Amino acid sequence: MFAGAVAFGQGKKDEVIATATQDATPRVGIVLSSFAGGEEHDGSKLSGLASPRPVEADLDSAFIDAWVRKAIEMGATRVAELAQMIEPEDWVVIKTNIATLGGPEDSGGAKPGAIPGTITDLRIVRSVIQYLAEQNRGARITLVEGAETWQPIEQSKGAADGWTSDWGGAFGGLSYRSMIQELAKRFPKIRFEILDTNFAPSVDLPAPGRSGAPVYTIARILQQCDKLISIAPLKTDRRTGVGLTFSNYAGFAPGAKYGFPKDALWKLGPPAQTLVDLFNFHPADFSILGGPVGIEGDGPDGKGASPVRHNLLVTGAKAVSVDAVAAALMGFNPTEIPYLDLAEKLGSYGTHEVDYVWTRGDEMEKARREFRKPSGWKPLARPAGA
Repeated sequence: MFAGAVAFGQGKKDEVIATATQDATPRVGIVLSSFAGGEEHDGSKLSGLASPRPVEADLDSAFIDAWVRKAIEMGATRVAELAQMIEPEDWVVIKTNIATLGGPEDSGGAKPGAIPGTITDLRIVRSVIQYLAEQNRGARITLVEGAETWQPIEQSKGAADGWTSDWGGAFGGLSYRSMIQELAKRFPKIRFEILDTNFAPSVDLPAPGRSGAPVYTIARILQQCDKLISIAPLKTDRRTGVGLTFSNYAGFAPGAKYGFPKDALWKLGPPAQTLVDLFNFHPADFSILGGPVGIEGDGPDGKGASPVRHNLLVTGAKAVSVDAVAAALMGFNPTEIPYLDLAEKLGSYGTHEVDYVWTRGDEMEKARREFRKPSGWKPLARPAGA
């Protein structure tokens, strides 16, 4: 087991080759909590949620579980849903997003003034893991993060960290640690782990497929796992405009190497190129974006940040298209986001032209909600007539 990892249950798979789901047609699910059914672009019917809720409603754990499963269904490729993309013996990494610590060092509760939406909703993570475990998908499931703003208890010597905080009860009293312990008891045949990638074993590698690219230090698990699922809220970001699937990859660059915050990482090149390089070490096999609450303004730790109650999930196997659709729903032009422009050139992970994406579930116009842009946000300049 990796140093710094916390394991629950047993498993036998250790070293494998990174892969990514391939599908020629980008399909993206859009599911509001109010989704009552609809039609595919070819006219076939789509069933909705059994008990739709308003987009401004508070959502309980039972509803979130049904909502996540519907969003996974809507994000399926033409040939497979998420469960069919993962084999029973696979090592599955779930990259969560814990941008800020939800409690002071002397408490597991929420920090005064903490903004909802700065982290992945734990109930969404639990629902995804339950979905996989119930269908015998994955022999080993590792939950990972490497935040810029907090360190695990073993390093900080504090009383709480992002893994142990209960976030002031914001997610039904869940902490990441208690959630994994609960799942390990329910599904004893699966090996469950928590791994803080800031202090996990790492490897130095040049970015794949790009001549003259810098050498990155990355958590070794990024290359070793079989499948990777990225789960992140809908957030704006002062570096990249939006903080979605690609921004989630900054967590694989260890703070033990790049510092807290990871200033040395962002000095390697433009943030957009850095995120695309990190993504390309192991592109996400499936992306889940959103939740009950997101962030607008200057991102999760900016002074101008504020929560957005949106009750929206965006899902799919083509991360470029998933991020592009999510960005469009947040009021951005995806073709003006630098990292999406770079990522589309990778060729295999979708398009940032949303008109060429097959969306399933809610209509984009219905799901759109303008997020306040980060201060100083500068969209990518497009050539005249482009």
